Amino acid sequence: MELMERRGRANAAEMHEVVRRTLRRADTDGTTRFSTVVPPGRVSRKRAAAQLHALLMLKKQRVVDVSQAEPFADIIISRGPDFSAKF
Repeated sequence: MELMERRGRANAAEMHEVVRRTLRRADTDGTTRFSTVVPPGRVSRKRAAAQLHALLMLKKQRVVDVSQAEPFADIIISRGPDFSAKF
């Protein structure tokens, strides 16, 4: 269990950095899409699932905000209240 927690934290830290870099280059509205951060067809399903889990961990910790218009639609990612916090 402890190994899984450490791996989850490492994935979340990596996701935070990827989102930070992507948002730095993002449009003026300050959002990006999950499909931009984790391009379909370029990563395995297992890796995409791990990245989604990491994104949800960041959401839980208020580092990012996420929204989705409907089921199976792309996930929109924006800065959360604690985005600048060290992860």
